[in-house]
Amino acid sequence: MIVFSVPGSYGEERERGGDAMGYASQQFFLQKRDVGVVAPVLCTMRILYEDDIAEAVFFHKRITDEIGDEGFFAEENTIAESIRGEGAVTGIFAEGRLIALRAVSYVNEYVDDAVEDLGIDPGEANNVAVMDFCVTDSSFRGNNIQFFTYLFMENILYPNRYHLHTTVSPKNIFSLSNVLKCGFHAVRFKNKYGGHPRFVLYKNLRRPIAVMTRGHKEILLRNYDYHPKVFGDGFVGYKVKHKSTGMAMLYGKPLVVEAEPKAS
Repeated sequence: MIVFSVPGSYGEERERGGDAMGYASQQFFLQKRDVGVVAPVLCTMRILYEDDIAEAVFFHKRITDEIGDEGFFAEENTIAESIRGEGAVTGIFAEGRLIALRAVSYVNEYVDDAVEDLGIDPGEANNVAVMDFCVTDSSFRGNNIQFFTYLFMENILYPNRYHLHTTVSPKNIFSLSNVLKCGFHAVRFKNKYGGHPRFVLYKNLRRPIAVMTRGHKEILLRNYDYHPKVFGDGFVGYKVKHKSTGMAMLYGKPLVVEAEPKAS
């Protein structure tokens, strides 16, 4: 992937205002897959604004309808809220249309839920961000969009929002693996969003977690009853592994890390 910063974007973004503004858009080539052909296409990634809401909502609905996963819980109002300032939404455009969305939310309802999931001090709520969703047009999947859009968002969030929370279905192996590769760790397993099983994943940008891999445990993703027990023993999930009997979560013990040094 070749990345270009767009000249003049910084000033234009700053004029729009808001916590997520002030970040230049980026241009790069992604591989577009069509019937019998793969071709590089120039794309632009940028923060979305209020005049992008209708296109973002339409795109999100189209992709979630294609996937057919009833566990997708983002709705029109949550996308709009994030774009209007209670979060942030990044979009990737190609050939004059939206081809990917990455959203993060600061909506109180979701932040409070994250605080409960993670067991952190409610006084830290203003430092919490909920990584909401990432959806991609089928023609552009396989470009690691979930990974690099997360890194783009992390740059926007830190240092103000450093408790990052997300949830992933144990059936969504691709997303689960990608989120773990982004430095998250699975810390709980519970039913959410109307009874759907979910891994709760956490990343602390201020105090990153190191994990001891020696003596790790391997639990098949489909063994729902075992995951809470492993978490109860003080383990965290750090990787998804293919086994002859199915996909498994690898668990290790988190290591104690020193607090972030205070600025002098």
